[in-house]
Amino acid sequence: MSEHPDAAGCRRMRIIGLGNELLSDDGLGISAVRLLRERLPEDAIEFEELSVGGLELLDHLTGCERIIIVDALATGAHPAGTVLRFLQTADSDPVALTSSHQIDLSQVLTLARLLGGDVPPTVLVYGIEAQDAVTFHDECTQDVRRAIPILVDTICADIAGGMEAAVPGMWQIVSDAAQDRYTTEHT
Repeated sequence: MSEHPDAAGCRRMRIIGLGNELLSDDGLGISAVRLLRERLPEDAIEFEELSVGGLELLDHLTGCERIIIVDALATGAHPAGTVLRFLQTADSDPVALTSSHQIDLSQVLTLARLLGGDVPPTVLVYGIEAQDAVTFHDECTQDVRRAIPILVDTICADIAGGMEAAVPGMWQIVSDAAQDRYTTEHT
């Protein structure tokens, strides 16, 4: 099945990078989307770079069959640079997305559905555990910077594989930063 825009100009997939490039690791969603734009067919996928969250995200979640959101995460449960994935479905428990944007994705999706918005049945969220998303700096920290290509590779592989790797309603560690550092330093 083709991923080209339909008659209304909507593409079947939209990839949204969230963040602020001037706040260190917070800019990783924007950086990742720029790399994805270089690797994936732009005529088949709509790419957006946004510095919004909460209800401001609402308009960007409608009109496509599949949505991918890429953002910095601040769970505190993983070392900086850990790559995570979450598949939000209508049937899965809501994603507790703790990002610098303070978005509650499940509430935004529920509101969009209540308002009759054309929201996809599933939304994939990818993120990297941030080390510092508040300091004014135009580059990500070293651990996060190293993890961005892993994140991009994961998203490309998931798209090519039809998203089968994602388990609904559960955060999955795609790449553990501590293990990656050990492997890099000892090979």
